[in-house]
Amino acid sequence: MSQSANKAQISFDWVEIPSGEFLMGSNPIEQVVSYRDESPQHQVDLPEFFMSAKPITNTEYEKFVKSTGHKKPGHWIGGVVPEDRKDHPVTYIDWDDANQFAKWCGARLPTEAEWEKSARGIDGRKFPWGEDDPTEQKANFGNLIGDTTKVGTYKDGASTYGVLDLAGNVWEWTSSLHFDYPYKLDDGRENADTWGARVVRGGNYLHAGKNIRCADRHSIFPTARDIYIGFRVVSEDLAKVNQKSEINFEWKKIPAGEFLMGSEFIPISGDAPDPEYFGVSKHGANRPADFDNEIPQHKILLEKYRISKTPVTNAQYEIFTKATGYPVPGHWPDGVVTPELANHPVVYVDWADVQSFCTWAGVALPTEPQWERAARGIDGRIWPWGNFPPNKELANYGQTDKTGRTNTVGFYPAAASPDGLLDVAGNVWEMVGSAYRSYPYEASDGRENLNLPEEYVLRGGSFYSPHGRYLRTTARSMNYQFRRRDHIGFRVVQA
Repeated sequence: MSQSANKAQISFDWVEIPSGEFLMGSNPIEQVVSYRDESPQHQVDLPEFFMSAKPITNTEYEKFVKSTGHKKPGHWIGGVVPEDRKDHPVTYIDWDDANQFAKWCGARLPTEAEWEKSARGIDGRKFPWGEDDPTEQKANFGNLIGDTTKVGTYKDGASTYGVLDLAGNVWEWTSSLHFDYPYKLDDGRENADTWGARVVRGGNYLHAGKNIRCADRHSIFPTARDIYIGFRVVSEDLAKVNQKSEINFEWKKIPAGEFLMGSEFIPISGDAPDPEYFGVSKHGANRPADFDNEIPQHKILLEKYRISKTPVTNAQYEIFTKATGYPVPGHWPDGVVTPELANHPVVYVDWADVQSFCTWAGVALPTEPQWERAARGIDGRIWPWGNFPPNKELANYGQTDKTGRTNTVGFYPAAASPDGLLDVAGNVWEMVGSAYRSYPYEASDGRENLNLPEEYVLRGGSFYSPHGRYLRTTARSMNYQFRRRDHIGFRVVQA
């Protein structure tokens, strides 16, 4: 099929951007409130099992890769574990990767119930260590470090059974589908072949205190890969564990018996998203909304181009998959775009997926300055609509409950940029074709090479962004090419 035929099938609703210069660049603990999906609180009776004391590390996962030839995580640059990451939890692995590792070593992923009992014991405690709020000595949370830390770093955060790192650092895959409570082992939620989102537990290094509680639940489709998703393993019979794996799991015995699972949901009037604050993060990792990665402000001269008015939708992406036989995103039920999903931005696509789409359609990802120019115009505005902060009538952001999701594209016409672009603030982070490097922007330094072993820039914020500062036209985030999530999409350009 020719590129012209491809382009005839998809209408991108282009916005023309004229040539010319523009100006580029620029944690407290909340009240703990349970979420609805943690209710009703209920007793669960489990047999004895053994939980690995720590999440699986890059070094341990490397043994699996070398033994089986399984694909390597995308953040191992050149296929080699970074020297400073050997004892960090392995990340950028999807649910199937975690299951394949567990099967190789004679173990399995924990069920959601097993994970929670390992974290909170039988006394219904709020955090693995007890009722006290998290501190920097007990957990990696609150974006205070801005990165993963070595497993086992937080000895003071151990659970009553001696299991470490159950709060913060990385989310951990479980075997369970995200079904309503009460938890029932035999209701289909542990069926490995059933399509649906799987539960991750424990929170990660970005999360506030309320999201690293023992009872907190979150769901992600199993094709997701991210910088803060890892896993640990369990076994009910240590004799079945493959000793040839040469991995010391430091098993911790979790005794048989009942424990209290979940929380009692109590609605609070005016339940608000996480506190909105503007202070620069305490770490130096240049993560999202760190102002120091947006300076110095500088002028950029761009040639004329056109950019899609909205992000690429599921319906548009489906045209590509049907025409080429390319694998579909994991969140399409039975591999089909439902009417409800059709006009939402396509997500759960990684860099390779997006490049394949762009090559087929005869388009490209915008460069970082192309994206910013289209979002803010030439007057240096802070947000696409002007210099006043967002609200829920202007953008999809601040989603802190467990029903957070994308809106349809074009849902916020009042938030249009000066050139008429929609959805450039919130809803989904958008991939751009520029590698994440320091300012000033220099296209000649190679950052527009699409095959670099580096992180690439994300722009615009998403429905998960806790504060309006993430939605600013100058805010920069980043991810490796193998990342695949429910809040990352893309739009396209043509010269």
